[in-house]
Amino acid sequence: MFNKKDITINYDPVYYIVIRNVFPKEINKKILDEAISNKKNFNPSSVGGKENNIIKKTRSNISSFYDEVYASDRTKSILLKTMDNFFSHSSIGAILSSSRIPLNEFSGTNVHETQVSRYGNDKQKYDWHCDSSDKKRIITMVYYMNKEPKKYTGGEIQLSRSPCMFGKLVDDKKDNTITITPENNMMIIFAGNDSHRVLQTTSPKKFEGGRFSVNCWIGKK
Repeated sequence: MFNKKDITINYDPVYYIVIRNVFPKEINKKILDEAISNKKNFNPSSVGGKENNIIKKTRSNISSFYDEVYASDRTKSILLKTMDNFFSHSSIGAILSSSRIPLNEFSGTNVHETQVSRYGNDKQKYDWHCDSSDKKRIITMVYYMNKEPKKYTGGEIQLSRSPCMFGKLVDDKKDNTITITPENNMMIIFAGNDSHRVLQTTSPKKFEGGRFSVNCWIGKK
């Protein structure tokens, strides 16, 4: 499991946890290789659920719902096996259960959804939004992986304490927002109702050269 020195806690303007060097290098590589091998299972992303119309001006990346891809047998996915083990580990349980609301509700959660996203090509992005539509998405976890050296530019994630509406912040003062640059094998954990966005991302058109992230939403049935 990760070391204490790899954990950073941010308190203002938004409470979030960063964990670097989350998994062994060989597991990180296998998770990325699995995503690349799943290219055919990536589709244009939608807003508010995959059944909704795609709103390209709000979200323009592609994604894959691994819970569906591996519905017949989760153990066939290195990512799903790794994440299932991660969430059952005593270290992550201790950290989240002693964190701020709503991260401290982790011990009472019983479900998580897993989506893998790819950003890149020509300025793909996802405008301001929050994930918490119901109790199934109390906590958001984002894990990053990419080819090294990195082939994409941009793709930073921003978090804000301001509410958001229709892809924009209600209170867009600069000191309400913080910007985090993705790193390979890094994880960010924050509240599902925190406003966040992914900035424009540019990469080679080759699928494997993009910005890949695992989005896990943790909550209750």
